[in-house]
Amino acid sequence: MSREARIMMLHYITGLVIIVAGAIHLATVFLVSPYEESLRFDNTPWSVINVYRNSLLAGSLEALLLAVAFHGFNGLRVILLELHQGRTWTRAVNVAVTVAAIAVVINGTKTIFIASML
Repeated sequence: MSREARIMMLHYITGLVIIVAGAIHLATVFLVSPYEESLRFDNTPWSVINVYRNSLLAGSLEALLLAVAFHGFNGLRVILLELHQGRTWTRAVNVAVTVAAIAVVINGTKTIFIASML
């Protein structure tokens, strides 16, 4: 299996992970607690942050973050590589997309971590 085939296989797998982690996320938010309680917030920032103290919810958010970041940035990479071919362009796109994806994951993980620790 070539490198591109493995990357596209990961692309398809992350699509499935997005569906599963999204379902876990929605189930955690809306099915674990009563529906009215999960939608009721008292207009303070702490009411939203309290939702993220649930470790299952924080884990599903992290899985969603990783899967969506890979899936989205790989999709962008594929589009950019189809617009123009060439070894230099391919390397530049791969590096740029990888750096952007890592930046998004670091920022998102930091946000999830900080919200769960408050």
